[in-house]
Amino acid sequence: MNSFRSSFPLKSPHLDRNKFAAFPFSQGTTSLPQTLLALVRSRLYLCISAFAFTTLLLLTYTTVPTFRSSSNTVTFPSNGLKRELWEHLNQIKWREIVLEPTEVPFVKQSDMSDHVPWLQEDLFPKGEKGKNNNKKNPDGTESLPKPPRHRIDVLPRKVVVPVGATSPSRMIFGIVTTVDRAKMMSQLWTRWITPPAGEDTEENRPSCLVLLSAEETQEDVDGLAKSFKARGVNCGLRRGKYERYEVRVLSMIREFRDYADELGKTFDWYVFNDDDTFWVDLRTLRRMLAKYDITQDFFVGATTEAKNQLESFGRMAFGGAGMLVTDSLSRKMYDLFDDCYEKYRHIFGGDEMLTRCAALATGLTKATVTSEEKGLHQFDIPGDTTGVLQSGIPFLNLHHYIGGSWVHLFGYGSYRTDFSQILLLKRVMEFIGGDNMFKRYVFGEGRWLLTQGYSLTIFEEPLKPAQLAKMEHTWYEGYRLSFPDRPPVAERHDWDGSKVKQTFYIDDIKVISPQTAVMTYVMADKWDEHLTSAERVRLEVLWDGCWNGGPGCDRSELRAAALV
Repeated sequence: MNSFRSSFPLKSPHLDRNKFAAFPFSQGTTSLPQTLLALVRSRLYLCISAFAFTTLLLLTYTTVPTFRSSSNTVTFPSNGLKRELWEHLNQIKWREIVLEPTEVPFVKQSDMSDHVPWLQEDLFPKGEKGKNNNKKNPDGTESLPKPPRHRIDVLPRKVVVPVGATSPSRMIFGIVTTVDRAKMMSQLWTRWITPPAGEDTEENRPSCLVLLSAEETQEDVDGLAKSFKARGVNCGLRRGKYERYEVRVLSMIREFRDYADELGKTFDWYVFNDDDTFWVDLRTLRRMLAKYDITQDFFVGATTEAKNQLESFGRMAFGGAGMLVTDSLSRKMYDLFDDCYEKYRHIFGGDEMLTRCAALATGLTKATVTSEEKGLHQFDIPGDTTGVLQSGIPFLNLHHYIGGSWVHLFGYGSYRTDFSQILLLKRVMEFIGGDNMFKRYVFGEGRWLLTQGYSLTIFEEPLKPAQLAKMEHTWYEGYRLSFPDRPPVAERHDWDGSKVKQTFYIDDIKVISPQTAVMTYVMADKWDEHLTSAERVRLEVLWDGCWNGGPGCDRSELRAAALV
């Protein structure tokens, strides 16, 4: 569940501390003046970042979306960026591009070994800035040159669910947490608990049960209920009778079905997950579950990606990836709850208790009872997970993305808090859909990697097709995952002169129309640089879903914003 199962290196990956002697948290030899200067600079950075972030939030709510932003005038900072890569970036002709998406049908779940679209043209062309040849708009104003356009294949933004798949109303999600955590995390739960605008029907509304500690006050529980109602989160609230968190997780076996009886409902799927399990798209989850016969006993989940965790705890379902139980098996586990409690209540994790209880109910073993799905992820990955998210593996969910001890969604080079990062990704997913999120495209014969909705990366040494079948090892050095990987490429500069890259992480999305949005990507820095938001160059990508016309497309909105 949320507990750390073993220790791992408590240092940034691929880092020689002796080369950062003036950094305030360095263990290298540092003079007193250097230390004082570094401390002052780090605190000044925090103040500037807080002011810049507050200003950015205010501007988000007060400005009209535009494509040609003021960041277009910011010079690529040469300080900290390897000269060869800086020269390449500094020749970029446009910092705005247009994507012309063409929907193609979904065939199968993605995989690292899949073919990645490989285009010859640069994502952001180099050369002198284009001229408009004194062209005028109808109102007499000067016409801006039009940005480059790239045509790409995408999957349907609204995921197609097979006929006969379980409806949302026949799914129930169960979460064991606290009032404070639920108030915060339920901002994310709306992604799958609250139906999209225009689709809020009884059939499209999943159920949810939140199990709290008996120590929570009635006043706090009532406050949480009001918060849920305001957000459209359809979750019931109960206090568990067990003091230990992990045992309360096990007790969800009973709490689930008792709550279902209260509602007078039956469910096809009972979904056990952590409060920080983030379901990317309810429709992709339902599509995956459609392959299972709900009248049979199925315990669907995933084991950890981390080899040392797997070696320590054995093969089992890990809770952060979600554990999805059919109604048939849920009934059997309910009847065996007392036996499961007596046998397994002293085990370390609630997820292992549930796995063993499912095994007891089916006559299988802890190692064999789980029907494992590749798209489910525990995310026991410490450090920079950029390489994982850019890898092409399927993502039905994310996990471990807040707190800073496990996953760093935007590496070490973001000015954003970890919670604001996942909130931003949620907004992007709501527009492009779960199947397009993290989908990969290569431009410039390997120079540029576009990971849809997440990042743009330019490589000093262009990628080769074979490299895309392996993850870039951006997480902790020496920490092994169950995926093939390749050596990391340093961000911005490397001390031994090796080839480097520059990543731009998603920074904002502004929806112009139901089919069109502008996504802004912001330059990452190296973890020790502390660039402010204003110092970072931004690149803008217009998703022009109306490039070839179609229902609901009004080009006038785009022309008014100088987008087409």
